[in-house]
Amino acid sequence: MRSIFAFALLFVAAPVLAQKTPLPAATPASTEATISEPVRKAWGFDNSDIKPDPDALYGVLPNGMRYVVKRNATPKHAASIRMRVDMGSTADLPGQEGGAHFLEHMAFNGSKRVPEGEMIKLLERAGLSFGADTNAYTSFGETVYMLDLPQVTPQLIDTALMLMRETAGELTLSPAAVERERGIILGEMRARENFGLRQFKDQVSFLVPGTPIARSLPIGTESSIKAVTPAGLRKLYDSFYTPERATLIVVGDTDPVVLEKQIIAKFSDWRGKAKVDTDPMSATIDRGRPISTRLFVDPDVPTSVSITVVTPLRTQPDSEARRELVVRESIGAGILGRRLDALSRKADAKFTGASASIGDLISTAQSASVTVIAKDRDWKSALSVGEQELRRALTHGFTDAEVKEQVANTQTALRNAADQASTRQSAGLAIGFISAIENSSIVSIPAANLARFETMMPRLTANTIQDAFRKAWNGARPLIFVAHNEAVSEGEQTIASLFNDSAKVAVAPPAANDNQAFAHSNYGPAGKVVADSRIADLDIRTIRFANNIRLNIKKTDYEKGRIRIGVRVGGGLLEFPQSPDGLGILMSAVFSAGGTTKHSADELQSILAGRAVSGGLSPGMDSFSAYRTTTATDLDLQLQLTAAFITAPGYRPEAEAQWRNIVGAFLPTLDSTPGGVASRDLPRLLASGDTRFGIPSETALKALTFAQLKSVITPALSGGPIEIAIVGDVDEAVAITAVAKTFGALPKREAEHPSYAAGRAVRFPTSRAPITLTHSGKPDQGIAMTIWPTTDDADHRQEVTLELLSQVIQLQVTDVLREKMGATYSPSAGSEMSSLFKGYGQMTVSSTAEPAKMDEIFKAVDAIAAGLATKAPSADLITRARNPMLERIERNRRENGYWMGIVDEAQSLPKDLRYPRDQERLLRAVTAADLQAAAKLFLKQGSELRVKIVPKG
Repeated sequence: MRSIFAFALLFVAAPVLAQKTPLPAATPASTEATISEPVRKAWGFDNSDIKPDPDALYGVLPNGMRYVVKRNATPKHAASIRMRVDMGSTADLPGQEGGAHFLEHMAFNGSKRVPEGEMIKLLERAGLSFGADTNAYTSFGETVYMLDLPQVTPQLIDTALMLMRETAGELTLSPAAVERERGIILGEMRARENFGLRQFKDQVSFLVPGTPIARSLPIGTESSIKAVTPAGLRKLYDSFYTPERATLIVVGDTDPVVLEKQIIAKFSDWRGKAKVDTDPMSATIDRGRPISTRLFVDPDVPTSVSITVVTPLRTQPDSEARRELVVRESIGAGILGRRLDALSRKADAKFTGASASIGDLISTAQSASVTVIAKDRDWKSALSVGEQELRRALTHGFTDAEVKEQVANTQTALRNAADQASTRQSAGLAIGFISAIENSSIVSIPAANLARFETMMPRLTANTIQDAFRKAWNGARPLIFVAHNEAVSEGEQTIASLFNDSAKVAVAPPAANDNQAFAHSNYGPAGKVVADSRIADLDIRTIRFANNIRLNIKKTDYEKGRIRIGVRVGGGLLEFPQSPDGLGILMSAVFSAGGTTKHSADELQSILAGRAVSGGLSPGMDSFSAYRTTTATDLDLQLQLTAAFITAPGYRPEAEAQWRNIVGAFLPTLDSTPGGVASRDLPRLLASGDTRFGIPSETALKALTFAQLKSVITPALSGGPIEIAIVGDVDEAVAITAVAKTFGALPKREAEHPSYAAGRAVRFPTSRAPITLTHSGKPDQGIAMTIWPTTDDADHRQEVTLELLSQVIQLQVTDVLREKMGATYSPSAGSEMSSLFKGYGQMTVSSTAEPAKMDEIFKAVDAIAAGLATKAPSADLITRARNPMLERIERNRRENGYWMGIVDEAQSLPKDLRYPRDQERLLRAVTAADLQAAAKLFLKQGSELRVKIVPKG
């Protein structure tokens, strides 16, 4: 592994019986051209002029269950299965809020044919990992179960459909299982509780009072979760888990006709036990509500102001006209957001960021909203900015240049989607069908979406955009919501008074913006290639130019029309001194906002509108890097832009001012959650105080300047080694020419990195005294961590062994801490071994938990570690840990993102080529004895470091 810390400011098998039920008659499914009337009606095609995806096979069973199957070969030999139930938290029983989510958990806790505790094990043996490939979620209006199958063998498809059928109508909901799961759900609730959730709940109750979504969050409350009964769950299950409320979606590399027969066989015998005709999401929205204000006070919340108009939900069917209206509204909101974004980057900005939107509010209402994040908790200035910029747009409308920019960006996104349609991921397509059902829309193909947009483009004028924007905002009176960290005298009245005062300030029309030409297109004579070879077994072409620029190319067909580019320069944080502290965070946050010497970030956004390019440079542990995705059309421009940020960074004062605003707004929030404290303090502690890790104080961060950053990184940017990776649907000759004209044309650079001896001196702390950190959040929140020092990744066999050992531990802590003890919602275990710091690595077990349960958790983790050192893990446990890892390796080989991590240093760090060559072989070779030996070596009693993150006081 290249880095072991994220650097930023900023979740006995049951028998598989053959289905012997005779196949009943079902309404035939077919492609769009011959869809039968019952299917058209069931899917809403009968009252829409939008053509559905012609390659999707739609159907409906006699019992009312809908299904759709689509063949898709990305990734190859795999499939994504989703089952959506039209019921979420708005159906919860009074006093038992959180019941729908509780019911979702119970789907993994026993059914007619799958005993409690066996479903996940069954899937793990088949190569699916819990969480990544096997998961579910509950929202306000739906519950969705998800399986991502690594292989589409008949047996695995049959097993997956059987499990979905069991979930649909055969859950046992035993009282004992309900009690065991209750503690896990309470743990999840504690883990998710933070100021953001509290603000969301208060804001929804303000915007749509009295509606179902205002009454019941999916997670519920502590008291309501404790009040959920098996009888209540049974009532929800029998009432809402019915065929007419269910939709099955299968997208993958399999024959839809064959799969349809399997679906009919599995689900046609399903009969609902009850029927609820009312819609739990239905709500009445009061258009006549007067201007209203709300002050939400929470000591941890970043200060922000939202101005929102709420109108009744649109109930018209999906149509060409409705989609054009949505486009006009989104362009108007996009222009307002763009204006606010530009203002936030000015040196004298009175706010740190903003957003604008027009759309659906959780399937309950339509909303138009603008949100402004305050600078230095100054909510009054944020309110004035939001009100006046909104009124400027409503009064004076938009310029032709602003509309042109938004239209160009939209057209490019749609064109790229159409060009890349044949290699879309199955999981993404499955999510698209789920979203369409939730939004009462129809899935249409990317080419049709592009054609539709290009047909409407002549009608997308400043006048039509302004008209749609005004109508969205004039449907009701504004609702002003202020989130602040302390009380305001006569809060609601003061907010209303400030809003009225702001409305009296005159606003001028927006200034015209003349686009410039991109000024970084000429880098001089093209560079010459002096070395050209190919790594045959991995099909990676390696090029070196006369100026020592290295280029590595891997052509693939995994993402049609997409090209990934990675540019690495210098040594990243290895170049950084111990003082001043936090320069890497400064660079991560606002280096790109500094633009280039010839263009500000705002100018670049206008100049590059409609192009699939993006700028900036980020500090990694061992390089300053830019990883971007573009197209063949924009390959030259993307390389020109990236070269500009390396050779001519802007370091503009407005970006430096924006940095101080960001720090003041968001750094204090880290103290409010255990996870925030962990990200801020723990990396530095585990690196024996190395200041390049973790996040320093607000005072230290605000004192940083671009001048300090420039003095540190300029030598690397101006002369350090550069290695470029290009992966994807690329013409090698074209790529070499494009790099020759940009990076190949630069002055000669260093060929090799220095040793960075001082920068590589990182050590795990020698003391094993327990560490206790504190947070200012809820008193029942905390994190308990057990961390064993290991070593670096020099020995690949040892690295793979420890990775497998960590997955064995993951299964065990999930079984013990989550399922048996109910002490935590989501325990995790992982091994990280550095490629940069000699001897540096860690094995970590982490659990969110109540402070009172931490000692019990530590004791259980110690017992697991001691057990592995004393007795080798069972063959079944190893299988359940290893098979998902093997499937991930196979899946990774078919993904460009994986190959970018290999190709980007194919010349400078050839040892990373061992991953595609050796990883699977080494993983298959790890034995139970190897795992026991690794546990004995690294999980020794007394070698571990315990960390508690607990509430203050």
